[in-house]
Amino acid sequence: MPDLKIQEAQLLFKKIHSNPKSYDLQINEDGIAGRDDKISFRLYRTGERVAFEVTIDGLTFTNTTGEWNNAMIMLSSTIRKIEREQENLKIEQAIDKLKKYLSEEN
Repeated sequence: MPDLKIQEAQLLFKKIHSNPKSYDLQINEDGIAGRDDKISFRLYRTGERVAFEVTIDGLTFTNTTGEWNNAMIMLSSTIRKIEREQENLKIEQAIDKLKKYLSEEN
């Protein structure tokens, strides 16, 4: 795998973190993965380090500098926040449906 330069990796991470909902983020046993219509990426542990891997046009680039532990923590908390927002939205929609149902005449 070719190396991903740290500057490019940092810019990509900032882009992902600034608009996380557009990357179909998922936490799995390997780490964090995401994708949009042009790239896919994953942050995963390799021993004591975390690697940032990006795939574009069938080529995979990797960066294993020491920066990605914090990035993994940041994305994990962002994913949990998005999941809570989605759950709250579902709850609000269900409450609205219940109110509508209860207001209907028999």
